[in-house]
Amino acid sequence: MKIACFVEAYNFDLKSEQSALLKFKSTAESMGHSFEFIFKDDISKISDYNALFIRATTDPSSCAYIVSRLAEQSGLKVIDDPHSIRTCSNKVILHDIFQKNNIPSPGSILFYGDYSPENIDGIFKSLGYPVIIKTPYTRFSSHVEKASNVAEFIEISKHLLRKAKVLVVQEYVQSDFDWRVGILRNEVIYLCKYCIPKGGWKVKSKINGKNVWGDTIAVPRDSISPELKDISITLSKYVGNGLYGLDVKETNEGYKVIEINDNPSIYDGFEDVIDKDIYEKIITELIS
Repeated sequence: MKIACFVEAYNFDLKSEQSALLKFKSTAESMGHSFEFIFKDDISKISDYNALFIRATTDPSSCAYIVSRLAEQSGLKVIDDPHSIRTCSNKVILHDIFQKNNIPSPGSILFYGDYSPENIDGIFKSLGYPVIIKTPYTRFSSHVEKASNVAEFIEISKHLLRKAKVLVVQEYVQSDFDWRVGILRNEVIYLCKYCIPKGGWKVKSKINGKNVWGDTIAVPRDSISPELKDISITLSKYVGNGLYGLDVKETNEGYKVIEINDNPSIYDGFEDVIDKDIYEKIITELIS
């Protein structure tokens, strides 16, 4: 089998990501398959392969999404498939999936720019203080802000609405870490904690003017609680059969899903520290 791995130059900037990509390649080759990195200039060659594995950042406006659609139309097995990209990339769609299917998650409201006192009061009465404001398309904590009062809410939301027609306003859930549950074909393949850096409130926080990432702590996937496993697999089934990363808060009232992501991070020495067969499982899925 010939596997194409779509990447961009920035995928090789971090040593840990570069090393993970090379592990995917060596794993595929050890299993008797070819594994080639392809870039934007190689899009015309998509039909030459049997499967496509996307590692570049995905969203419907990206080159990676175009490559995903072309590969699917050519009959290739694709991770991430176009449907998963469209679904996971849009926080408004996820909001609807959570609500319609009773997925435990922080309270959230869609905001279209109605700044009437009644509407603003209703938001804070329902969600409390502070609130999290997100644009539909977010990646790595970008375009995700926290508003502690009405004045901040108005300022932040007006700024974000310059690039979006609707925002997701979400209840703030304080925690020291987010559970990251790696899912492939509706099975847990890795589990870790994405820690909140000291002085921050999200995994990637701006502290003293600098972007700071929290630590990643790998945990054996078999140690996942039955409740967290059930929630994660149930949600993944509503999205599809692909490769996903769920971010989940653990609270006194139980687990609350923040979001489900396509194209989840897999870095050497981070997500793969304990369950080292991540690479083999993904290659096996690509060739199935």
